[in-house]
Amino acid sequence: MIDREALVLARIERAVVLLQAHLFDEPPLELAKLAEAAALSPFHFHRLYRLVTGETCGQTQSRLRLAAGAKHLSAAASVTEAALQCGFSSSQAFAKAMKRQVALSPSQLRDDPELLDNIINRLSQPASGNQANPQGWLAVELVSLAPMHLITVRTEHLYPDLFDTYTRLFEAVGGPQHLEAIIGIPRDDSAQQAGVFDSALLLSEAVTGVPDDLFWQDSAAGLYLRTRHNGSFDGLEAAVDNLYLTLLGMDALWPADTPCIYHYLDDPDMVEEEQLRTDIYLPVIQTDSE
Repeated sequence: MIDREALVLARIERAVVLLQAHLFDEPPLELAKLAEAAALSPFHFHRLYRLVTGETCGQTQSRLRLAAGAKHLSAAASVTEAALQCGFSSSQAFAKAMKRQVALSPSQLRDDPELLDNIINRLSQPASGNQANPQGWLAVELVSLAPMHLITVRTEHLYPDLFDTYTRLFEAVGGPQHLEAIIGIPRDDSAQQAGVFDSALLLSEAVTGVPDDLFWQDSAAGLYLRTRHNGSFDGLEAAVDNLYLTLLGMDALWPADTPCIYHYLDDPDMVEEEQLRTDIYLPVIQTDSE
């Protein structure tokens, strides 16, 4: 039987090794390169990374840079020298980052070797490991989806204001008369600052004359693990995390190389927040569990 937790951890560790090898690169190593090293889909890598390590890739890089800087403090001639050796532009930038991470200044650490050793050990490890599913295993079902032809607006570097985004979509297609479904497609982990999100509508018939920044796309056909989130959209990301954790406990399924799909079933103007329903679809492939 495959040990899924060990498998994912081993893949994440390969990404961390690559990240460490390029720790001081500017700009930082692309997320796609880290996903490739982990042999994980770029659509799902960052969320799995965050669930396993308890931090984002950017937080890992910052933490490991500070660990390197702390190690340099014991041998460098000055705090400024240690800062430059670990990729900071100045001692002030180094001190600000260190205080934010451990609530201590580089000078304080430099003056206390025992404390410095403790901080180096602390910074060398993730803040937390794999998190247990706080809500228990989700009720899920395996379903097959046909492709959907979607009119889409893409939001980059900012999780969209759903009300404004979908209002604009409805205006662009002439209203809700041809609406079949309201769809969201997160193309990566929303915890990233550079997250990309597709807000989309499935229509019963195509429309013409839409603005240039809207486009048509076909969602991926195939198998999906589906669960239903009941309640505020604010709790949706936690539900998605739990769906990933539930998947990792299954022997015969693995994330497919396509993004998740959200199907918003209710209009928040018509339904109370606690009664809103959203179906979450996580794309999967079937694997050999032996």
